[in-house]
Amino acid sequence: MTRKEIELAFRQMGDPGTFSVRLFLDNRTTVLVDEWDFVDEYDGLLRVASRGRQATIDVNRIVVIERVPPPS
Repeated sequence: MTRKEIELAFRQMGDPGTFSVRLFLDNRTTVLVDEWDFVDEYDGLLRVASRGRQATIDVNRIVVIERVPPPS
């Protein structure tokens, strides 16, 4: 996916503090994310955080983004 496609997907999902996101990567890894932000305006890197852990993911590695509802 491109950065613009990812930004559009996040925008369509709604307010970013009310849900988590599951990212499916091209190496068959699944990442559950609570917080996310792009590193800078031109970089293709997405900074993600979940349960106190942080990582940086190249947006070209993301295959699918899925919205995960908050636990009830």
